[in-house]
Amino acid sequence: MTQIFSGNSLLQKTTKRLTMGLLTCLSIGHLASAQDLKTKPTIVSSLTDNGITTTTYSNGQVVKTVADGYYLDSAFYKNSNVLRSTKPKSYWKLTDRVGVAIPFCKEGEDKSLFLKPGAYNTLSINRFWGILGLGLMGGYQNFGVSDDYKGADGQIAKNINIINATRPLSERIAPSSVKYDTQGNYEDFYLLIGPALALPVSKKINVDVDLKGGLFNSSAPRFGAVTTGALGADAIIFRTSPSASKNQLGGLLSVDILYNFAKNWAVGLNGQGFLTSTPYTVDGGDVTPSSIKVLTREYTRTHGGCNFGLALSHTFGEKTGNTIYSLLPPPPAPVVCAIPTLQGENGMMYDNGSTTIPSFRWKSTSATPENEEYIFKLYKADGSGTPIYQQTTKNANLSLPANVSLVNGDDCSFYYYTVQSSVEGKCLSEASAASFGYRAKPVVQNIVAKPVEDQYMFKIFGGSTATKYFGGSSAYKPRRKARKATTVAPAKPADAVAVAKPKRLVPRRKKSVSGATGVKTYSSTVNYENVATDPNIKWPKDLPLPKNPAVYEYEVQRLNAGDCKPTGTVAKYKFYIDPKKPEDIRIIPDKPKK
Repeated sequence: MTQIFSGNSLLQKTTKRLTMGLLTCLSIGHLASAQDLKTKPTIVSSLTDNGITTTTYSNGQVVKTVADGYYLDSAFYKNSNVLRSTKPKSYWKLTDRVGVAIPFCKEGEDKSLFLKPGAYNTLSINRFWGILGLGLMGGYQNFGVSDDYKGADGQIAKNINIINATRPLSERIAPSSVKYDTQGNYEDFYLLIGPALALPVSKKINVDVDLKGGLFNSSAPRFGAVTTGALGADAIIFRTSPSASKNQLGGLLSVDILYNFAKNWAVGLNGQGFLTSTPYTVDGGDVTPSSIKVLTREYTRTHGGCNFGLALSHTFGEKTGNTIYSLLPPPPAPVVCAIPTLQGENGMMYDNGSTTIPSFRWKSTSATPENEEYIFKLYKADGSGTPIYQQTTKNANLSLPANVSLVNGDDCSFYYYTVQSSVEGKCLSEASAASFGYRAKPVVQNIVAKPVEDQYMFKIFGGSTATKYFGGSSAYKPRRKARKATTVAPAKPADAVAVAKPKRLVPRRKKSVSGATGVKTYSSTVNYENVATDPNIKWPKDLPLPKNPAVYEYEVQRLNAGDCKPTGTVAKYKFYIDPKKPEDIRIIPDKPKK
């Protein structure tokens, strides 16, 4: 009978899968490399002069690589557009250590193996990059066996006492018949891997630290005692011997204090600490007064110790470090956002019940309007400063959606809106503002009008940059507080039956006037317009502060309670504001006090 095996064995399938995976990884790596070559800048030129290599890349970056022992001039180093990085030198270090090995075990376990000090020899090789390194360490250490195992504290003496207690006097074990033997010391072979540190203390002295972990091959000592048994054969009283399971995990910490007596040679002191576990077997450990049995058992004990000796190290394969100075490309020009110009009607008042909505249009003042987007915000002039509608658009006009209702009952309803330009989210311009409103319902003849709180319409003009205090003298710093506007009592109509005929308010643009000394140019553009019950000057929360100290003009008009028409100017003056102290608004007098 012939048995046929399938050609697609488990080994063949695994080999095929590994081959396909390797080919896939190579293909992806090739594509990634090709993509990197497309985006990675290429070297345009490279020039080396007096230990300094200047490399120019296709993206405009210039890199200067300085070899050890050379330097760049101070003018180059102080350049604020320079990036400095240092590449540490790398080398190999081979260290040999010899000395005395001292065992240390847990309390109560020293009596099991009776170890005494021995010797050690450790050889390590590390690859260093600067002060950090990685390497291997191999070594050997052995410990002798103390004669204390023959004493009263040893298991041999304890077993002899138990055996003699169960036998007649003629059959007891005599001390002269006991044969002690020591056939082997404790030995450790180890191969470890781990990091290393090379710390320079001075020009001639270094401290090396090695922390390694790995495999320990430990052989327990072999010692014991026998006596003459029946027919002259030796009978085991007690014996300790190595276990078959010798390989255990462990760790070692080594510290070297080295003195460099030559260019690549150093000598010094070494200290080590190690920790592992040791398995061993015991024969004759089950001797009791009621039963004399020679059985073999295996135990494992913690094993550690400290080693002290001399160290000799040699460095080779050294590669000199260098310093790289990168001249970064100049920063791009700052993005400037231009203030848009409003083209819709400003200050328009609509009759009560009108459903007309003003047109919101503006014009860009930027040289590249295609890169701008506009932020539109609509506010109700109730002092809350919270927009009731806002939208970001790239168009220069906007229509309110149907769900935004502007007419609010029979009272006067005032609104204002702001438009700001933004370029790719990198800048935001100052706001251009305009206002509009709806008149209140006319008062019916037989209805007594309710007393209403006085309302004032105020406007903020200008925005000129002030380089000095008022009057051109930096010593003149007025501290006047904003004076409160005189409250004008509402005029009673001559005929209580007749209703005052509403007058149309036509906004006027202030003429440009030259500023005082220290003020560049005074602009009369209306930056803000609102209605409030307090005529005292206060910088609106929703109006952006100027970037630098500036002078503005403030105009207050009292509104008629019946038709919301201005009845006359209450206050009109210029004021100075510092963006760092927006609460400290200073009134500019017509003529500074001397």
